[in-house]
Amino acid sequence: MPLQQSERVEYMDGGILTGMFGLFFMGILGWKLFVFLRFPAPDMLGALFMGSVIGMSGLQLAFPTNEITFVSKLVIGSFIGLKVNRSTLREMRKILLPAILVSLWMLILSISSGFLLSWVTSLSLGTALLGSTTGGLTEMALIGISLGEDQVSITFLQLFRVVFFLIFMPFIARGVDSRRDPKEEVLLPEHITDLTEAKTGDISYIGTIRLAVIAIAGGLTGRIIGIPVGDLLGSMFAVGVCNVIWGGFTQVHPNLRILARIGVGLAISQEITRETMMIFSGLLVPVSILAIVMILSGILLSLILYRITNWNYSTCLLASSPAGLTQMSMIADEVGADPLVVSVLHTVRLISVLTLLPVIFQFLID
Repeated sequence: MPLQQSERVEYMDGGILTGMFGLFFMGILGWKLFVFLRFPAPDMLGALFMGSVIGMSGLQLAFPTNEITFVSKLVIGSFIGLKVNRSTLREMRKILLPAILVSLWMLILSISSGFLLSWVTSLSLGTALLGSTTGGLTEMALIGISLGEDQVSITFLQLFRVVFFLIFMPFIARGVDSRRDPKEEVLLPEHITDLTEAKTGDISYIGTIRLAVIAIAGGLTGRIIGIPVGDLLGSMFAVGVCNVIWGGFTQVHPNLRILARIGVGLAISQEITRETMMIFSGLLVPVSILAIVMILSGILLSLILYRITNWNYSTCLLASSPAGLTQMSMIADEVGADPLVVSVLHTVRLISVLTLLPVIFQFLID
């Protein structure tokens, strides 16, 4: 984490439950506000906005970040896993070439961006490489510790990259979505504007319990094994495999998906405080240049994917965005892209980056 607990502002009086419910209440208000303003992904971005305002105001409500993100990843992983069936498995053979392309592209982008950032700032090459790598925030910070680099700067740079893409890519994807050829057949999910409007559909208590048990078992297994984003990928894999074998699983309730996205937004906002903004002020210009380079690179890659696949452009754009796997999968569901394709490509990208780049960086730094 970028700051030790002793360096953070004092928590408000009250227990962790008070802080959690207080933040979720503010997150829901942010969601409603962003729905009114017609923002894309309003639940996650609205919660991120309200949580950031609270953090930068000097207040730090107690929030069980690890527990909330774990549950959120189980919900999101279950939702994506339920999209896997025998027919989708046949279709996933077509993803092999795009997955290889995305992985190689992100490896080259990470290395070139690191050299660029090192050239325009006073950061060491190792810190710049790890800070600009299109990998996980936590994983890159841990690698930075093992390599003796500045994990505070690495964490902040990774956080900025994720938040930057979370803010801008939904707008770009929705803008493209609004200009889509009406003859292009894409199923757009209805946005739910109130927690009471959700349609239950095929949801039963027994089915929900069965789904929860499988998702928890898969998430815990993925975390114990130590694979990147193991709780999300583990639950997605377990639910997907069981859905292929048995089928007939109950669906994840839309209300639960909304609360999960709010939880993710609030968890990200816990890293945004006045102290992190002070650290960021000295890197504003070079990091902004780096972000623009990454966005242009993502748009170029998305155009290539659009040419070689039959996916809609929103799917290609989000699959090409070097941001978090969890967040991009959720945004894909919001803007009418294919969350399964997006999550698979980001999974391959994340695994290849975390497997190969530390070895390459060790060689470059030495």
